[in-house]
Amino acid sequence: MFKGLCLTAVAAIAVAAPVCAQNTRISEDRDSFRFTLNGASVSIERNGPACPPSCLQPMQAATGVATIGELELMDFLDLFVSSGQGLLLDTRLPDVYAAETIPGAVNVPAATLRPDNQYRDDLLNALGVSAGDFSGAYDLVIFAGGPDAPGAATAVRDLLDAGYPASKLKYYRGGLQAWTTAGLSTASGQ
Repeated sequence: MFKGLCLTAVAAIAVAAPVCAQNTRISEDRDSFRFTLNGASVSIERNGPACPPSCLQPMQAATGVATIGELELMDFLDLFVSSGQGLLLDTRLPDVYAAETIPGAVNVPAATLRPDNQYRDDLLNALGVSAGDFSGAYDLVIFAGGPDAPGAATAVRDLLDAGYPASKLKYYRGGLQAWTTAGLSTASGQ
């Protein structure tokens, strides 16, 4: 009886799974990807959060801005954040930042760096920019929730548009998702 019930439940789940799966776009300009391998057509699709807004982001956020991984991020914390020369920016919303972030991160939601934010110049001033002079600007590493979160890449582009030097910006595309997947320590945002 139990075995029959389990098989029935497994069969019901297997039939329902395709109905429950959410097929979404890979990126804003790509709904799926197809290629040929050994004469056979292969298709790659994405099941996950809706795109947009959760579209896979490019590996490079902008020309001249380095994309870094976890080890480079730890070096940045040691060399720049510890010495007061750099900041690690978490561009997610305050409530998710407060729940969990990368140790040493400060919260600067991506929307606050938009050109239409009337307080953006004040924020740039807090990042070391003085009346359009970026020579004293902090070096920044910018991240969001993960490789499908647009906030960090958008923030990088908005900072560049404001005049921030690309040489002072780094993009951690993996974000909190890659950090936690690697089993690295997190902290609650302050």
